[in-house]
Amino acid sequence: MRNALIEERQTELSTRLGKPVRAIPQTIGNGFTASHFSEQMFNGRMDPLLMVDHFVMTAPTFDPHLHSGISAVTAMFEDSQGEFLNRDTLGHNIALNPGDLYWLAAASGAVHEEKPADGARTHALQIFVDLPTRLKREPARAFHVEAKDVPIIEGPGYRVRVVLGSSGGVVGAQGSPEEMTLLDAFLESHGTFSHPLPAGRQAWIYAVSGEVTLNVAGERCTLDAGKATTVAVGPETVIAFDSADDSHFVLLAGHPIR
Repeated sequence: MRNALIEERQTELSTRLGKPVRAIPQTIGNGFTASHFSEQMFNGRMDPLLMVDHFVMTAPTFDPHLHSGISAVTAMFEDSQGEFLNRDTLGHNIALNPGDLYWLAAASGAVHEEKPADGARTHALQIFVDLPTRLKREPARAFHVEAKDVPIIEGPGYRVRVVLGSSGGVVGAQGSPEEMTLLDAFLESHGTFSHPLPAGRQAWIYAVSGEVTLNVAGERCTLDAGKATTVAVGPETVIAFDSADDSHFVLLAGHPIR
C-alpha cells in the first residue's frame, strides 16, 4: 500500500496538469453561500493561493476582522448587482462595482469589513494570497482596479478580461506584492483560447459555469462548474482552453512561495 501511494505521488508530481477538485459548499446565515477551496485540497499545487471562495452575498455576514501576513483580494464578477461596500483601517471606504477588484495586502496587519449595499447581490471571488516572509512585516497597503480600466481580449468565440498581470501581450493592472495574473474568461460554444504560462509560475483554474477543457503539453482534463485544477510550476508552457458550450472560467497564476 505504501509503495502504491509513493508511486501515485511521484506520477502526480511528474505531470503539469493536476486532478480536478470539487469545491466544498458553505452557507453562513441567510445571506452568504460559497463554493470553497483551500490549499490542502491541492497538495501544495495551489501556491501562492491559500484559499478561494466563490461566493454570493446578499446581506451583511462578517463583522470587521483582522488579516495579517497575507493578501485578501475581492474580484467582482460582471453579473454582480449593486455595490459591495469595502472599508479598512487604511482609511479606504470604497463601493466596489461589478467587474472591480480590490487587493488588500494586509502584511503587518489591517482590519477590513465588506458587505453588500441594501438590495445588492454580490457575486465574486474572495482570494487569500500568501506573502513571502520578507513582505509579511511590511506596512499594509491596498489598490482598487475599476472595471472600466480592465483590458479585454476578444476574438471568435472568446472574451477574456485581463484583470491582473498579462496574457498574450495584453497587460492588465500591476501592483500586487508579488507578480500575479488574473484572467476572467468566457468561451462561447466551440470557442478556444490559449494563455502562455511563463516559466516558474503555477496556475489555478476554476470553472465558474459551463464546462471547459484544458490542454497542457498533451495532458487534458475537463472541468465542469464548481471544479478547479492546477498547472504545476515548470518550464514555459501554453494552457489551451476549449468548450463545447458557453462557459466561464477564472485563471490565477503566480510564483509559488513554498
